[in-house]
Amino acid sequence: MAKKIIELSDPKLRSLLSNQIENALGYLGGNLSQSRRKSLEYYLGDKLGTEIDGRSQVVSTDVADTVESLLPNLLRVFTASEKVVRCEPVTGEDVPLAEQATAYLNHVFYKDNNGFQLLYNFFKDALIEKNGFLKIYYDESEKVEHETYKNLTKAEKDALEDTYNEIEVLEEEVYEDEKAKDAYEKLLEQYEAQGVDVSQVEKPDFNLYNCKIKRTSMNGKIKIESVPPEEFLIDRNAKSIEDADFVSHKVLMSRSDLVAMGYDEEEVNNLPTSEEDIYNTEEITRQRNIDEFPVDSATDKSTEKVLIYESYVKYDYDEDGIAELRRIVSAGDSGSMILENMPCDDIPFVTVTPIPMPHRFYGRSISELVEDIQLMKSTVMRQVLDNMYLTNNNRVAIMDGMVNMDDLLTTRPGGVVRTKQPPNQVMQPLQAQPISQQAFPLLTYLDSVREVRTGVTKQSQGLDPDTLNAKTATGVNALMSQTQMRSELIARIFAETGVKDLFKKIFELMVKYQDKERIVMINNQYVPVKPTEWKDRFNISIVVGLGTGSKEQQLIVLNSILERQLQAFQLQGGKEMPMVTLKNMYNTLSKIIENAGLKNIESYFVNPDVGKQMMPPPAPPPLTPIEKIEFTRIDAENKRKIADLELQAQELQQKTQQMALDFEAKIKEMALKYNTQLDTAKIKADADLDKMMMAGENKILEQATKSTNMFSQQVQGLNGNQRSGGEVAGSQPIPPSQAGTRE
Repeated sequence: MAKKIIELSDPKLRSLLSNQIENALGYLGGNLSQSRRKSLEYYLGDKLGTEIDGRSQVVSTDVADTVESLLPNLLRVFTASEKVVRCEPVTGEDVPLAEQATAYLNHVFYKDNNGFQLLYNFFKDALIEKNGFLKIYYDESEKVEHETYKNLTKAEKDALEDTYNEIEVLEEEVYEDEKAKDAYEKLLEQYEAQGVDVSQVEKPDFNLYNCKIKRTSMNGKIKIESVPPEEFLIDRNAKSIEDADFVSHKVLMSRSDLVAMGYDEEEVNNLPTSEEDIYNTEEITRQRNIDEFPVDSATDKSTEKVLIYESYVKYDYDEDGIAELRRIVSAGDSGSMILENMPCDDIPFVTVTPIPMPHRFYGRSISELVEDIQLMKSTVMRQVLDNMYLTNNNRVAIMDGMVNMDDLLTTRPGGVVRTKQPPNQVMQPLQAQPISQQAFPLLTYLDSVREVRTGVTKQSQGLDPDTLNAKTATGVNALMSQTQMRSELIARIFAETGVKDLFKKIFELMVKYQDKERIVMINNQYVPVKPTEWKDRFNISIVVGLGTGSKEQQLIVLNSILERQLQAFQLQGGKEMPMVTLKNMYNTLSKIIENAGLKNIESYFVNPDVGKQMMPPPAPPPLTPIEKIEFTRIDAENKRKIADLELQAQELQQKTQQMALDFEAKIKEMALKYNTQLDTAKIKADADLDKMMMAGENKILEQATKSTNMFSQQVQGLNGNQRSGGEVAGSQPIPPSQAGTRE
């Protein structure tokens, strides 16, 4: 059912919403917008605005070089392992569920959503434009399919409607099945000819249906979207998303998309188009290499763009004196037309910044640290190039009227310049002063300043020739460690802020909405999981991967641990002891293989828990002389008992056979006595009584045979093992469960 645009009569709310939008950080034309656009221009290497025709216009790419050098290290930190996030169990009983939750969280992030691309956009926006943003929400979007069915019976049509409860019949054609109707009438005529009363025969339904239907199904899933920084608005006094009184997502949507979301088509068509956001300066800068000025390419009204604000506002809507969080969807340049207004629990946005500023929402970008250096280097490089052009193409002073100007201005190899007097008297070259000796040390100095500010050095970007002159490997490693500290700090900031918040919100959405089982792989096994069972059972912690240097250090530590584990295991005589077990060494080897980038440890080592199940039981120790004597005595005793049981069984069998003969003779005797007037009831009763007696005897025989077989199996087993395996007492037979054990 279509939603109606709500034109709230509350002018206070509409005024509050418009005022919050227009005064929010990130609104068009503000200082924040200008700063981000400038950073984008520096990253893209746009012209500086100081260019002179005929002079060098080269632009240094320090901002882009720094960002692109930091980004691989940051992404490697978070994507080196398949588990970006780990769920820590609250109690020991929650360990299996914690493993399931960990696997499922990473599955939702990497498989259901393109996790790598999301992190790439998330981090890159932050490095260039102060803050990166992600939006996390549960998408209950409708999947609409149109289907056509022909020649359906009434039962089939009803079954179709019962199967798909969200179905709308668009077209329906009803007609009679003439062939079935003719066959039915001929059958009635045959019945009447045979004298059958056909008045009570129920007439079937001969109607058939051709239908066109629209089937709507809900396809709920967790969605994560990268939000361009210019689309995010927040109130000026906010220090974080959680404590903000106003947060909004500004986006251009087509009228068709709004109708598909459930809004009334007529009302949507009355919404105004936006002229202001079409010329978003940040968007123009980002798309500059594609199109200088984006234009509205709508071909009809359904594709026209409308500016929509999805705002989260703290507002005392019910006038109880307490402001509650509400989700308000509005349209128009200032959000004056309200489409939805409903309460909500959470603001679905997370953010990261590489350089957080205390008591401020927006931090500083890496681009800001390098912009002035890029400007200075570009200026110096332009001057050096202009100087080299002048040095290679010197200007000439001439005596007016003594030189042919056309010849002088036509520069070509072997060219002739006509003069009226000797050239040295009418032409004099003007030598340009080379400045490269002063410029190149300045460029080197600027590079060193950039390295200090950002932590991105030549060593971290690749092999520096000067590194080869280092005296020791220790000095090189120390230098590399220092350069990695800045990127590792940024990674830690990202992990403890935006990334942790991201997975917390994913987890909350999982336990709130996903009540259906899904199959995920845990330890190379497919396991069904149901997220609603995990509510309030885990603490979420972020597992941050390690860079190359850190991995090498950890591998050294792990190999050292493994060496000491092996030494302790040898001191234990190769036995499982409390100090070191096979499981301990297996865990160490798992970490080593994981650091090496290999995924399947089972291809290299078998889990000791699995291996113990696959190993055959240990061979029993040999019998002692006393045990052999006792075994012989027990064996003879069991054989004697078996012989007695076999004798009893034979006697019972003979008795049963004799009873069967007596029963048969009794039947013959009664038949002769009563001739053809037998008392069948008495015969039956006597026969049943005799059968019961025989059944009882057979039961005794069966039990005796079973006991005989049991003792025979015991003896065979003891003879095969040649030992009792347990403490024996008296003449009691040894239970089979004790075979192969020893006190």
